Amino acid sequence: MKKFAFFSILLFVSVPLLAGILGLSAGITGGVENWKLDAEGAETQSLKAVGITASFSPPIIPVGIRGDIEYAWKDVETPAGDIKLSDIFILIAIQYSISAPIVPISLYVGGGYEISTIGTDYSEYLGADGSITDSGFLVYGGLNLSLGLFAVFAETGYGMIFADDKYTHIPLRGGIKISI
Repeated sequence: MKKFAFFSILLFVSVPLLAGILGLSAGITGGVENWKLDAEGAETQSLKAVGITASFSPPIIPVGIRGDIEYAWKDVETPAGDIKLSDIFILIAIQYSISAPIVPISLYVGGGYEISTIGTDYSEYLGADGSITDSGFLVYGGLNLSLGLFAVFAETGYGMIFADDKYTHIPLRGGIKISI
């Protein structure tokens, strides 16, 4: 029983200290993407979103690389009938973290290049094939709460996709990550 107690305490103390020692993390995200087409009369559309995120941030420097893949969707009522809007986007970004030693809360900001494929099941809405793929940028900021090997986070940002008509979007996301 004493050995079990000793190893339990050792594990409880060492796992949080070793969490993130390699600087790798991966997780899942969920939230809302608020899209706006920069055209007269265009309405803001709030799409539900889920995704995955992965990052590499060496423990000795506050700058890292992050990648996200996200899928967002919404059913929209139009004069032509109900259509489904969707967006698949990929983000590659540089992220800067601000944290104090031993404090489990950190702030972060980042920005990067994104590729977005916006689609619909109504081909006349976006063209012959019902989708457009364009690129743009996203800047973001958030709060990270470290819980040993796991971390929860919340973030928001501002993105712009450069298509024939400019699209802007404001993501509101949260999620959970595991660090190794």
